[in-house]
Amino acid sequence: MPSAEQLAIDPDPRVLVGATTRVRDWEIVRWVGRLGAVTLAQLRLRFGLGRTVAYRRVAACVEGGLLERVYLLRGQPALIRATRRGLRLTGLSLGVAQAPPELVGHWISCGWVAIALEAEFGPDAVQSEREFRLAERWNERAIASAKLGENSDGSDHLHRPDLAVLREATVIAVEVELTPKSPKRLEAIVKAWRRARWVESVRYYTRSGPTQRGLERAIERMHASERIEVRPIEPLLGLATLNDAGHERNRA
Repeated sequence: MPSAEQLAIDPDPRVLVGATTRVRDWEIVRWVGRLGAVTLAQLRLRFGLGRTVAYRRVAACVEGGLLERVYLLRGQPALIRATRRGLRLTGLSLGVAQAPPELVGHWISCGWVAIALEAEFGPDAVQSEREFRLAERWNERAIASAKLGENSDGSDHLHRPDLAVLREATVIAVEVELTPKSPKRLEAIVKAWRRARWVESVRYYTRSGPTQRGLERAIERMHASERIEVRPIEPLLGLATLNDAGHERNRA
């Protein structure tokens, strides 16, 4: 919950105005800042907003300098990310998310997986890679990552998943795998996950076809099936369509 100082920081009358809107905008900016970059459709589903309300809230936060839209690829939805001001307002010690064009699909897929995980485990249990990366640096140990070896300075060479579920003393690492990796690279990662005993289990969301088959072969060769679960990502990528259909039924 935001403090009174955080809620009063913006003088723009269109942003963080009424009590309910003020808290909702703070929650939106903080959620976007934690994940890094999301789409409007994801924000609508996460907060249960209709199209018009979502556009208005995002527009207000953009005009207030808390969020910004990033247009990267033709045919792909714009990404929404928190600005430095938005991150500061919501108390996040994170940098502005970097979203190069080649990672747009990955950002979008991670957003849908994060929403599904929040529905399954609760919003407080789900962390993005940018969040636990910072926690691992502060604690100087792996929390949700696997150790691939050592760096030249003797520090651990970590492989970080895209998301993690942290519940009390248990950690579930979550990978979003959209394109095939080389067998050697994939086996090294799977082997590292098999050895990462501070992580309870690993869940892969992957595209069906060559990507999934390559992953399953690596898991079998590394004898890691007891620790690694593979799930199709396609059902989650259809959440936007289901969300739109649900709002249409509610208006009917």
